[in-house]
Amino acid sequence: MNKTTLNKDGSVRKKGSGRKKGATSFSNVTITDLENYIGKGTPIPVSRVWLENLGIEVVENKPLIEAKAEQAEEDQKISFNLTKF
Repeated sequence: MNKTTLNKDGSVRKKGSGRKKGATSFSNVTITDLENYIGKGTPIPVSRVWLENLGIEVVENKPLIEAKAEQAEEDQKISFNLTKF
């Protein structure tokens, strides 16, 4: 008989909620396959634990590139005319 699982508020959890047995969050992809889609300068999110297992010391979790405000988008204006039918 299956054990009934409860939510934090005490209500019964619906069947099928959550991750299915055997489902994973990660996939294995070769560098060659990635190179077909991204450039060498593209930041890729990786697990801190994975980096530590490779022997890379993670000092601080900061983005390598700070977001820049694109002035080109602000400067471009689109001209159009509205017509009433």
